[in-house]
Amino acid sequence: MRLVNDIHLSEWEHQHAWPTEKARELVHQALLDRQPIDGLDQLRAGLSIDLDTEVLDQIERGEWRLVRPEADYADWKMPDRTFDPAIMELMQNPPAQATRSPRLFRLLDSVTGEPLAQRHYIATVDGDTAPRRTDGKGIAHLFLSAEVQPISMKVTGV
Repeated sequence: MRLVNDIHLSEWEHQHAWPTEKARELVHQALLDRQPIDGLDQLRAGLSIDLDTEVLDQIERGEWRLVRPEADYADWKMPDRTFDPAIMELMQNPPAQATRSPRLFRLLDSVTGEPLAQRHYIATVDGDTAPRRTDGKGIAHLFLSAEVQPISMKVTGV
């Protein structure tokens, strides 16, 4: 809700303004509950005596109108949908994606045979080097492309 001076009221706002009696009742309740109303500061700035009764008198005389929130968004038109043919073609016929298959390697201590759980290692897969860590069972999860590529794994901190 917002208060608008009747002089500055547009036709659209006029159609969505509350009737005078209902507007006075709503503003009176908002003043009692100390709820903010847009435009109330402008109304009070024009009063010679800043009292709630003076505010209500301005609304009762019709000099200020209370406009419903629908006035601000009810006239919006939804944009027309357009589809780019190239994008639609890609959606219907997506390009082939490179397949990557998972490879699992279990890292074991060469002396005790225990799994190297939560150990950091550096893996080079398909030419990309990245630091990684084994899971709780000492398994290193690597994803490889379909072509056979050399794999390099260097365990750190052993």
